[in-house]
Amino acid sequence: MTTNFVSALGAGSGVDVKSLAGNLVEAERAPRKERIDNRIAKTEAKISGYGAMKFALSDLQAAFAKVNDAYEFSSVTSTNTQPAAFGVSTTTTAAIGNYSLEVSQIAKATRIASSSFLTSDTSLNSGAFDLTLQESNGDLTTINVTTATPSGMVKAINASTDSSGFTAQLLNTGNGYTVVISGATGQSHDFTVSSTASDLTFLSTKLQTAQDAQFQVNGLDMTRSSNQLSDVIDGVTLDLYGTTTLGTPARLDLNRQTGTIKDNLKLLVKAYNDFDESLKILADRTSTVEDFGGVLAGDSLLQRVRSQVRSMITSDYKIYATPGDATTEQLNPDVYAARHVGLSIDRNGLLTLDETKLDAALVDNFDQVVTMFSANTNNQSIYSPAPGGLAGNAVKSIDKSLRSTGLIAQQSATASAQIKTYQNELVTLEEQMTKLLARYTEQFGNMDNIVGRSSSTRASLTSSFEGLMSMYTSK
Repeated sequence: MTTNFVSALGAGSGVDVKSLAGNLVEAERAPRKERIDNRIAKTEAKISGYGAMKFALSDLQAAFAKVNDAYEFSSVTSTNTQPAAFGVSTTTTAAIGNYSLEVSQIAKATRIASSSFLTSDTSLNSGAFDLTLQESNGDLTTINVTTATPSGMVKAINASTDSSGFTAQLLNTGNGYTVVISGATGQSHDFTVSSTASDLTFLSTKLQTAQDAQFQVNGLDMTRSSNQLSDVIDGVTLDLYGTTTLGTPARLDLNRQTGTIKDNLKLLVKAYNDFDESLKILADRTSTVEDFGGVLAGDSLLQRVRSQVRSMITSDYKIYATPGDATTEQLNPDVYAARHVGLSIDRNGLLTLDETKLDAALVDNFDQVVTMFSANTNNQSIYSPAPGGLAGNAVKSIDKSLRSTGLIAQQSATASAQIKTYQNELVTLEEQMTKLLARYTEQFGNMDNIVGRSSSTRASLTSSFEGLMSMYTSK
């Protein structure tokens, strides 16, 4: 028969040995459980710290990404005194300066109209026919019209892959339908048209005759066959709409817009200082910032990341002297580090921007500033081994840190695995304490029975002695 020690406790000795057993077990469990719980809490806080570090790095990467492409430095503003005559657009190679522009004639294309048709589906030639377009430059274009109607002729011209810039429209004049054929702009593209269709004729008088654009830039006479001029001023495209005021040339001013560049560098300064402040909080054991203060104190990864980011600002940056040839890497002659554009880290570890120094660099060595930040690249892949300049290299370096295979993610995964180990230790501890309680319960139960039997014997002997004493004393 199995004895129920729990129900028997305290029955013989008068001592609450059940509570005694529980208290002894708890006294052993509590400090061990507290140590494991503290380790779990500390490790969870460390994982939160790694998350905060990644967040701060992401913000910093976004700030670097605003100045890692050459085109982000290409803001050029244009001022045109006669916008009705021409429009202006610029590229990254726009040549800064002031220009005088006078447009005396815009480029035009020849337009020839057919005779009128009753409907758009009027039958022509009783079947397929050819159109022959002869340009003044000697080019000859033949278009086969298989749907022998005015609308079929328009579709054939517009669909032809060898039409050399010819287009056609079908217009309702109110008195019937007319096909208008247009060629490319420019005098050399003036053309005549003929067909094998006996019932198709074209007006002998052209609606418009092709001509070149004629204009002056800074007093130099020029002609082009197109109204879109991209080869006149470096990095500038001019779209001619009409002639300028007779005798009054338009003034075109091209000025570099540096305000955006400066604003983006100010954002970089703020992002860097916010990042550095976040790491200081994470590393400061005395910090009172809830949840994050000091959670990565003494962490080697934090110090490594901080050092890497700092070097992004303090390092010199090389470029390829010959594009794509890593053996020809060299420094810019004047601007090859952040300090040359006014970016420096002060004695308190804060990044500062000397705007006067930046302005001077943008005026005197603009191309070198662009090269230093971007290595003259645009949309460079984060996996490219080629130089990316200060900002381009920073974007790629930070990306490596933020990847799922990066050191931060690895450290976080290691910490998560450690938490599972601690949780298993808690399970093991509870199993051990359960067994210990059972052992204490059994031991104290046996003790209680022994004490109970001893008490019963003592009471019996006391009664016997008292009886004998009574017999002797009563005589």
